[in-house]
Amino acid sequence: MSDPTKKEKTEKADKTEKLEKTKAVDVDALLTEVTGAIATGKPAKKAKPEAAPAAPAQPKAVRAPAPAPAPAPAAPARESRTVRIRQVRSGICAPIDQKQTLLGLGLRRIRQEVVRPDSPGVRGQIHKVRHLVEVVGE
Repeated sequence: MSDPTKKEKTEKADKTEKLEKTKAVDVDALLTEVTGAIATGKPAKKAKPEAAPAAPAQPKAVRAPAPAPAPAPAAPARESRTVRIRQVRSGICAPIDQKQTLLGLGLRRIRQEVVRPDSPGVRGQIHKVRHLVEVVGE
């Protein structure tokens, strides 16, 4: 009869060997294959493990990058604009996402006012809880 501990040792050795083989697969190559398969609609081919990278080839003539266009001057009036929001109704019976939106705006109780920058994100939050708040000043 064989010793049960020897069987366990060989099974553990086999498992560790399998883990080492799976770690050796190039993850980047797999990801590019999968994304390529999704884009083309064709099934992905099995990845072949790559050999050691070859010596880098002589670089071709490198062009200097084109200068980036100068950024347009930002409108200072738009950046400094703020909006004053007041909570007028309770969020107790509101759905959880609306309660979280109130907290995201910084509102905790009725008649509390907060000043937030006038941005599309804040406007979206106000729109979501428009039945619980009012815009006092812009």
